[in-house]
Amino acid sequence: MRDGYIYKYYQEDTLLDTPETIKKRVSLINNFEYKKYKALVKTTITKKSDSYTYKQNFFKIKKIETLKKEDFFYLVEALEYLHAIGFVHADLNRKNIIYTQEGFKIIDYEPSLLQMKNGIRQLMITMPYVSKEELKNEDITNKTDKLGFYYFLLRVHNLFSSKDIVKISKKLDHCQIIKRDIESLNYSEILAYACKIL
Repeated sequence: MRDGYIYKYYQEDTLLDTPETIKKRVSLINNFEYKKYKALVKTTITKKSDSYTYKQNFFKIKKIETLKKEDFFYLVEALEYLHAIGFVHADLNRKNIIYTQEGFKIIDYEPSLLQMKNGIRQLMITMPYVSKEELKNEDITNKTDKLGFYYFLLRVHNLFSSKDIVKISKKLDHCQIIKRDIESLNYSEILAYACKIL
């Protein structure tokens, strides 16, 4: 963190999506409607020569004490917007949806969902918050985002434990936890469904 911003740096040859896909993602990120959607955090990604610089506003994390359904409305609104413009986050979880003085904020918009990290080809996801088929095919879609959001709701309400994480990670059998076809629901419906068991 420096001067109120988070900075990250990427070498172009470590970003493994196609140049066209990366260009499209970077353009989307730079042009999100940040003023309209309060859960999005202003981010700019600039390319210079063979590297990218990622700059995102810094927000201090606030401890969650009590939550109401209404606390998630801006978050749902932003997720619906990302879905509508075809942007897949791929890593929605407690470390990337932070609680701040201004409510929940979504951070960490990667310029490429497939990267080389420490010499290993990796998808920018967190287990087990990913669709099994998408992990296998290295093709992450909003199905994974919807799974991540649902598990996020369980996690912030302490209804998905570390033991559950290990259990689901073994086979990515989400049916053990989720009894609905999450992919067919929008984010408002996922919130409503989760609230029935919260």
